[in-house]
Amino acid sequence: MPIPSTSALRALVALARTGSITGTAEALSVTQSAISHKLKALEEQLGFPLIRREGRGVRLTERARHYVAEVGPALDILARASETQILSGSLTLNVASGFAASWLAPRIGGFLAKHPGVALRINTPRGYGDLGGRRNNLYVSFLMPEEVPAGSTKLMDVGFFPVAAPSMAGGQMLPDAGAVTRFPLLHLDNRQDWQRWLSAAGGADTAEPGVVFQDLQIMEAAAKAGQGVSLGDRLTSRAAMERGELMQVHPFELPSPRAYWLVHGTALPSESARAFEAWLLAEL
Repeated sequence: MPIPSTSALRALVALARTGSITGTAEALSVTQSAISHKLKALEEQLGFPLIRREGRGVRLTERARHYVAEVGPALDILARASETQILSGSLTLNVASGFAASWLAPRIGGFLAKHPGVALRINTPRGYGDLGGRRNNLYVSFLMPEEVPAGSTKLMDVGFFPVAAPSMAGGQMLPDAGAVTRFPLLHLDNRQDWQRWLSAAGGADTAEPGVVFQDLQIMEAAAKAGQGVSLGDRLTSRAAMERGELMQVHPFELPSPRAYWLVHGTALPSESARAFEAWLLAEL
């Protein structure tokens, strides 16, 4: 038997959902006579009745209801396949390590499931705002306002607050900023991060000596192990806080002058780059 037209099948599935010819016509933005014509042609092709009249309304026959239960999911599959653009080729991303580890890595399978033909490579820069020669296809960078190239898209702002293993502070918020400095402070890149936070929070003007890390994930690992207090944020610390490995130990949150931006490379964006950008913005 030839496969029925998808428009006729959509009309039947919509009729099962709406329960009326009028509602089906409105749902599909066609006339009632067009729906009736499609259903009649579908009945002739299938060889069994689809609807029975009940007063002023209609009702699907039992066999039609079973048929809808079979073809409905198939139509959904066809719709999803039609929406998915078949892409191929390579796509190289340069993604700030905190964003890559905390946000992108747990979700990247969603993009690959939608575009399995894309060969994806994810690089991480050595430092904040490192765009190099912008030879990669796309960048997710943690940039100062003056570092943002024209045409970039802001993804999110960030604020910093102290985090530590719950055992360090007895599972309680510390009473003031000065109390934070009773614990070893863990620094990222330099000691200016804590100096800015302490000054803004009403604590000391200078940060206590402590280990300086170059890698965010290593610093977070030290904080989880109870080696000190680090500055976290809602993006990079979220998973560890939800698992109970870290907790916010002081309520003050210092807005960062940097933000996460999506930046294009210097070459014209490829179809795969456009697809990733659309997926990223939709996910965010």
